Amino acid sequence: MNRKEEAVRLKEQILEAVSDSLEPLPFGKLGNIVRERSGAERKELKKAVDDLIAAGELTYTYRHGSSFIEKSFAKPVRVSERIVLVPYGMRFSGDPGDMLIKMRHGISFGSGDHPTTRLALRGIEQVFYETGKFINERNSSVLDIGTGSGVLAIACLLLGVKRAIGIDTDSCARKESRENAEINGLGNRIEISDMPVEKIKGEFSILTANLRYPTLINLYPVMIKLTGKDSMLVFSGIKVSEADELSKFYSKEHFRCLWVEKEKDWAGIVFKRI
Repeated sequence: MNRKEEAVRLKEQILEAVSDSLEPLPFGKLGNIVRERSGAERKELKKAVDDLIAAGELTYTYRHGSSFIEKSFAKPVRVSERIVLVPYGMRFSGDPGDMLIKMRHGISFGSGDHPTTRLALRGIEQVFYETGKFINERNSSVLDIGTGSGVLAIACLLLGVKRAIGIDTDSCARKESRENAEINGLGNRIEISDMPVEKIKGEFSILTANLRYPTLINLYPVMIKLTGKDSMLVFSGIKVSEADELSKFYSKEHFRCLWVEKEKDWAGIVFKRI
């Protein structure tokens, strides 16, 4: 292997280490992991990391006075086979068949930099492409509970759902989700509200919720109330250690588990109302 090939392989190993880590990595810890695999010297590692940051593949983040190296989301990011998140204002055409979601960078959860968002989007993709449901159905609808950036509701609308409601208690999230809906040309098809989910009425084709395990357990009666036969639930925000228990809980009577996927120590689950 020549020098150029070694440099390329080193960068691949760095990206693999960052992607595989369950927590953000300081440079020293990242170096220890990669050195075990490659035997590279610190100077080589530093240059490779600097090159990856310059190329927009990685970024430095700062928390509690310490710096970490993480994957960068300041460029188009493919989160599933067909869904690509594109920073607003960036020109990007994607591949044939890609669905591009334009996202304005904000403070609300759901920018794609967390595994739970990516898992929820893969779950949505599973519903549409693997089951073939809801695409172009006249009365199809989605309720996104804890909508954050609005990305899950936006994905459903772009895939063919006719209308969406996104609810969130945070006023910043509601503002940002409305803006993201507008820049994707969907402002007239999505309603953003602070209404508690318990007060929502109607029957929805899809319910999406990127929420923690205890909340999803507590919302079980609401999920029954807001769904009908063949409605879908797309859940994320679940630790891998909680996934089996949640699946068993929801599958006892009204729902059947169709899909589970894991990334790092998080899981996404799709249920169908039976």
